[in-house]
Amino acid sequence: GRGRGRPGSGVSEFTVVGYVDEVQFVRFEGDGGRGQAEPRTPWIRDNEGKEYWARETQIAKDTAQYFRTNLPTLQGYYNQSKEGSHTVQGMYGCQLREDDTPGQGFMQYGYDGRDYIALDKATLSWTAADAGALNTKRKWEADRTIAERDKAYLEDECIEWLRKYVGFGGPSLTRADPPEVEVTRHTGPDGEDVSLRCRALGFYPADIKFKWEREGKDMSQEMEFVGTRPSGDGNFQKWASVNVPRGEEQKYVCVVEHEGLAQPLAVKWVPDASPPIAAIVGAVVVILLVTAAVVGFVIWKRKKSGPKGGNYTPASEYGGVRVKGRQRRRWREGEGSHRLGREGLGSWVQERSTPSS
Repeated sequence: GRGRGRPGSGVSEFTVVGYVDEVQFVRFEGDGGRGQAEPRTPWIRDNEGKEYWARETQIAKDTAQYFRTNLPTLQGYYNQSKEGSHTVQGMYGCQLREDDTPGQGFMQYGYDGRDYIALDKATLSWTAADAGALNTKRKWEADRTIAERDKAYLEDECIEWLRKYVGFGGPSLTRADPPEVEVTRHTGPDGEDVSLRCRALGFYPADIKFKWEREGKDMSQEMEFVGTRPSGDGNFQKWASVNVPRGEEQKYVCVVEHEGLAQPLAVKWVPDASPPIAAIVGAVVVILLVTAAVVGFVIWKRKKSGPKGGNYTPASEYGGVRVKGRQRRRWREGEGSHRLGREGLGSWVQERSTPSS
């Protein structure tokens, strides 16, 4: 959810979203201290009762208070006035490998759309993104137990909740649905410019790779694409296009790779109304760890004038990437969030509520 500033109200909106892999299973949206944690999948709704949801709701409200307490401090670090809107975001995640052992985990914060500070588990230190964040780094590193608790949470309690959620979700989280791929031809307003668009529909998980080739030559550097987006039915969609010289459309091939495909799928544009002709090209052997991950994502927003910028996007926009054997994360405009263990977030918030920024 995006923040909506209200003069004099302090908090305008606070949102928590939770994902296991690409599946959003829980959400909290609060405004002025109100709000309720709610299920987003049948498997969490059917396996947790009123006590769980009441606890999650209270945890989210406590987190909102924690962010509100620290926001003025951050404004001071950057010499910002009390007027206007500002955004604080936090994200954490843990990973479970195929052999049921813990994988990588992370915890990080963003401020006003940019990276702020992140935990370095290996050294039990904090990595500051800029001069303002150095203030928080010094405070948190003065008490080593802060990093120790966070590392222990990511490697122990977060993993236990992840195992529980994966057990609830079962096959719905481990499936691999292949994409349906089609190539369409488009012309510009003057009728001269020609582009080919390759669309992949109905696939899961969200990780997918597109490549345009011209007579075997990789044309990916000239490719335009949109981020992977939910299709509303639990699956995903994505497209990638390339400009082509008129009359040379048949020289171009779209190559798609996905976990649900045994081999890369090559598709050309077909001039008539018949379905696209798909050809299997080459063979790619990829060893992927079957993993699940949990990420916590929280957002606090007050009124602010001017652009936000940076790498972080609001919680209502998907920003997660499925983890396969290694932890990867990014925030992308126009997409929703990534993997959250809500009870895990609650335990983390209670531990994190003592140190200030």
